[in-house]
Amino acid sequence: MPRNYKNPPVAEALCEFLFEPSQPWDWTLPGLMYAEMKRDFPKKRQQTVQLQLQLGVIPFGGQGVAAPSLTPTPALSRLQFLTEDEKTLVQVGPDVLTVNKLKPYSSWGEFKPLIRDALAVYSDIAKPKCIRRLGLRYINRIEIPAGEVDVEQYLLAHPRIPESMPQRLNSWVQRAEIPISDHGVLVLQSGSVREPGNANIVFMLDLDFGTVQGSLPAEAAMERVEAAHQQVESAFEACVTAKARLLFKEVV
Repeated sequence: MPRNYKNPPVAEALCEFLFEPSQPWDWTLPGLMYAEMKRDFPKKRQQTVQLQLQLGVIPFGGQGVAAPSLTPTPALSRLQFLTEDEKTLVQVGPDVLTVNKLKPYSSWGEFKPLIRDALAVYSDIAKPKCIRRLGLRYINRIEIPAGEVDVEQYLLAHPRIPESMPQRLNSWVQRAEIPISDHGVLVLQSGSVREPGNANIVFMLDLDFGTVQGSLPAEAAMERVEAAHQQVESAFEACVTAKARLLFKEVV
């Protein structure tokens, strides 16, 4: 049975679709989508995204890790539709759709319909050939009301230090890519975060499941999204301890 929490540590959840278009991108499409969605997403704004995949350093909680990263290139624009409180947004760009839910995050039962509805509107208006890739990512912020703790009491995804070395860590970060059969790859990042003015310990647990490149029909996408969520949920529960769950206030 899935666990439910009164105070889930999710700082942001997002689901992204990359499409194989049936026709060249037309910037009138986001406007048509906004006309369909503006009742629930009354605000809109344009965002400039600058992306290029190359070997670099991924910032993580003020630290950095050498890995494939995204670095600036010529700009690519997206149109964002936002709820009144700007805690939920839909982003549309050339052959890409992203749905974001910021804190407070209540449940998958609330987030999943937002993904389904946005995908349905995009599919109806843009009429893509198929989905090339989809990804589901949860960024968790775990704050512990203490100035010093043993990491393993709360988080099992942490570095292993040889016993001959001091076991105290000022800061740390790690990243792993875990293949999940033939369906995709789970990228697990965890680390400590230093926040100015905050004396508490803060850990980040970033879980990002992405399917392999393919040609998924849009009508089959939500089944795959559900499977992605199960992978992320299982990974989360495998990474946290019973002591951490007390912070999240599990509902039984």
